[in-house]
Amino acid sequence: MRKLVLTLLLMCAAWGASAQRPRTMVEWGVIGGINVPDYTTNMDATDIRNKLGWQAGIVTAVKFGAVAVEPQILYVRQGLRIRPEGAGELNLKSNSIDVPVLASFRLLSPLRVYAGPVFTVMNDCKLKTGGDLLDFGRIRPSLSYTVGAGVVLLRHLLIDVRYNGQFRSKHDVVLPDGRELDKLRTYNVALSVGYIF
Repeated sequence: MRKLVLTLLLMCAAWGASAQRPRTMVEWGVIGGINVPDYTTNMDATDIRNKLGWQAGIVTAVKFGAVAVEPQILYVRQGLRIRPEGAGELNLKSNSIDVPVLASFRLLSPLRVYAGPVFTVMNDCKLKTGGDLLDFGRIRPSLSYTVGAGVVLLRHLLIDVRYNGQFRSKHDVVLPDGRELDKLRTYNVALSVGYIF
């Protein structure tokens, strides 16, 4: 009789543990918003004015209980005006495709906290002169990072705030007129709204 009771207790405990095991869930959606870039250089005589940018893309997540892995694809558009010492102002536009691979922690139900690397797989910068755009190279790093937080309202509406930074300055930025920018750094804060399924 004791063996039967012990076996029943063990079966109940195993059933309870398997019922509490987190289910793997997949979510996906679209996101879009604005970003406020901050391009800087250590060249004191170079004046940089940052312009408001925007981003849009596809977000996915594979959720394992309170943790999720979130690969995403974002198109990011930013702009800046640079006036090197002794030269006229240059109006630059940067376009990139970023792939953040984030770890997201979801300990509280509607709230999620993100951190992870961002791989820039395509980046070009164009000089705008009149109605023409001249492509001249990259001004963003190929590897950076992001940290942030998001909240899901009404089960589908995602509001997301992120800080995007880079690990080190970009040294090889050559402007269209041949001048070089020394240690160009870029940071931005992005506010996005999305719809997830």
